Amino acid sequence: MGNINAKDPDYWNVPDDPPSESYNECWMKSVPDDKKISQLSVPGTHNSMARAGDLLWVWCQSLSLNTQMRLGVRFFDIRCRHFNDGLPIHHEAFYQGCNFTGVVSEMISYLEANPSEVLLMRIREEYKSDGNTRSFTDTLKAGMSNFPAARFYLQDHIPNMRECRGKIIVLRDFSGYDLGIYFRSADLEDTWSAGEDEKWDKVKAHLDEAQRSSGDTLFITFSSFTCGGQAPRELSRKMNPKLHSYITGRKGRLGIVVSDYPGPKLIRDIIESNC
Repeated sequence: MGNINAKDPDYWNVPDDPPSESYNECWMKSVPDDKKISQLSVPGTHNSMARAGDLLWVWCQSLSLNTQMRLGVRFFDIRCRHFNDGLPIHHEAFYQGCNFTGVVSEMISYLEANPSEVLLMRIREEYKSDGNTRSFTDTLKAGMSNFPAARFYLQDHIPNMRECRGKIIVLRDFSGYDLGIYFRSADLEDTWSAGEDEKWDKVKAHLDEAQRSSGDTLFITFSSFTCGGQAPRELSRKMNPKLHSYITGRKGRLGIVVSDYPGPKLIRDIIESNC
């Protein structure tokens, strides 16, 4: 039956054709070169490519990768299954109809057209590996070798904008040798199973902490979670308006804010909190 969602163009879900006036394609152009990535407020998507299949709980987004980028999303949660020495994109057992090299190709095309921008890519090994003759990291490096090395930021320290414009910052969330910034070195709020009130309290407290801190630490706040039998689309209907109400008009670093089904106004709220 596919992913049938009520549509709200503001905060929690949109069709894949939002109006062009909601795009924020080059919002990083105004960020000073000496500003660290950790000093910014950055919109992100959880399970960024999860938008295929008949089970509603598998879907976490309604927007294509290109639309997410054009709206201003800059953090992407990319989950790769290691299968037959390839990296198909999965959400748990469910193949999402694309692979790692296709995702990277689309990101680099976007950066070629928008060289002021920076994309952060959490790479996570997902589900069971099978049929492989090499390690996950070796397969990942082989996939990345199809693209110019200069398009990746693979150092293990948080860069400023000058160091990483036009690049994909790799946030490593897999075992193996070092390749990019270790994702779990960030200050994370990722309580993925919680009651609605409990999760909101944790999200709000983590955003408050991000605003109080110095900006040298990368803060990543996931607003996505599971609760009972509710699908991500149902929970995002409740969480995203709360995020909008909390963030709108607020100034100062929020860190990376990662959501299911973010609408254009929520993405805009996060971008506009940058001073």
